[in-house]
Amino acid sequence: MYKELNADVLLIDDKKARNIAELMDIKCIGTIALLSFAKKKQLITSLKPMFISLLSQNRYFSKKLLNHVLMLNDEKTIK
Repeated sequence: MYKELNADVLLIDDKKARNIAELMDIKCIGTIALLSFAKKKQLITSLKPMFISLLSQNRYFSKKLLNHVLMLNDEKTIK
């Protein structure tokens, strides 16, 4: 589908699938990087509510990683 749409980037978080995509010269971005980009472009005002939502849905992101990204974006961390 990536190639059919002639997409610039593939949104993917699964490490094995991402490695395979990169072997095929497909540029990949993960959810956290996409949300950080949206914040930098002022498309969203805050990452924290989105990160809390990801955690509440039992997504596989570590709180340590999310807090690191929050600090890089001058936001308060998740307790």
